[in-house]
Amino acid sequence: MPRIIFGTDGWRGIIAEDFTFDNVKAVAQALSDYISSRNQRSQGLVVGYDTRFMSGRFARVVAEVAASNNIRVLLASKPTPTPIVSFTVKNRKAGGGVVITASHNPSVYNGIKFKLEHGGPAPTDITKQIESLLFNNPPKHEKSRIEKNIQETDFESDYVKGLEKLVDLQLIGKSGFKVIFDAMHGAGDRIIERLLSSTKCAIRSIRAEQNPTFGGVKPEPIAQNLKPLMDTIVKSRADVGFATDGDADRVGVVTSDGRFVTPHEVFALLLLHLYVNRGWRGGVVKTASVCSIVPRMARKFSLPVYDVAVGFKNICEIMLKEDILIGGEESSGLGFKNHVPERDGILSSLFVLEFMAMERKGIGQLLAELRAEFGELHYDRIDLPYDKPDRMDLIPKLQLHPPKSIGNLSVKTATTYRGVEAVNGIKFHFTDDTSWLLIRASETEPLIRIYSESTSDKMVQRLLHEGLRLL
Repeated sequence: MPRIIFGTDGWRGIIAEDFTFDNVKAVAQALSDYISSRNQRSQGLVVGYDTRFMSGRFARVVAEVAASNNIRVLLASKPTPTPIVSFTVKNRKAGGGVVITASHNPSVYNGIKFKLEHGGPAPTDITKQIESLLFNNPPKHEKSRIEKNIQETDFESDYVKGLEKLVDLQLIGKSGFKVIFDAMHGAGDRIIERLLSSTKCAIRSIRAEQNPTFGGVKPEPIAQNLKPLMDTIVKSRADVGFATDGDADRVGVVTSDGRFVTPHEVFALLLLHLYVNRGWRGGVVKTASVCSIVPRMARKFSLPVYDVAVGFKNICEIMLKEDILIGGEESSGLGFKNHVPERDGILSSLFVLEFMAMERKGIGQLLAELRAEFGELHYDRIDLPYDKPDRMDLIPKLQLHPPKSIGNLSVKTATTYRGVEAVNGIKFHFTDDTSWLLIRASETEPLIRIYSESTSDKMVQRLLHEGLRLL
């Protein structure tokens, strides 16, 4: 019997190896049993999918199993971004949602994300309950119930109405910005282009056609994957560029001269915009890998800061308990007040455009002003491929024998972060009160991630090297 484990953001596996129709049916039945146990069958299940190989077919299988369990299903009629599915769950008051996606993983992967009735990701205690139901009951398939309970629909129009309440699309439209949007062949499609097509803005979409291999590039909006976007911006003399990952819940931002804006600075820019221009208030939630510029800004604004383990489900838990303005990750996923407790790469892009339109400034100038007021940022990360079975054992071993100094910097404190099954991250804080080193085992990919912030780029690289040596 295969072992299916929900990691930091759902279950992911290699297509045809462990992500198979039989396993997807088993997960769908466990999800159906969970929904039934909560008497939410009549509330229904929203099912969406991205542009990966066979995602539409896998989504149909999930819908059919759920429908056979007498659960009403709203099934996306086309590839749909995760934030739109999340919004639909909350907006339609559904019992939950499923997205067939492996997010930013390579094209050989696919996966299942499960959303609760609030639209946000399911926390670990819920996914553990679902895992405990796996293979308890054979997947149901009843044709009469399938025909009765599945309704195919397009979720985009209601989502757009929701955006219109959050963002001043008219102001953006009047700005006349020239914008390049890079969907990275994912579910982001041409949605920004459709939103602003009748305005003075000139929107051009690239890599918008569906391609299950993502053009041979991992659909993660980080600098090394965005050369087509950077080149197009410079050649077109565009004002700004945006890229979204495979399921469009993350965003990458590029300036008019083709420079990548770090996710930390995007987080900081939008915190500044929402606080100053929008006048919104609330706490700030950040994962352990986010740089110090964000809490530094929050303290200046007298906003509470919450530090959580990597994984947006940990941010979501705080967003549900506290009054939160913005929550974000180093991996460029941001969630906002007055929306759903979920990452949204489309809304993030629009907020950046709104900031530019309100200030009548380019993204490069806004970034320069941010750095002048809150300081330069020196940060980097290493993704170390590691497919040995002891990946999840490395951090607990390091926790048992933590170093007293790293790279000639004395360790002040060490903080550990728990993953789904065990401690999977350790963060060393140094006595200079600026530098830190985080080593973390990914729960969604065969990787060890090493992150660092320090007083200079040279020191960052030194600490990353020391992190590799520690492993």
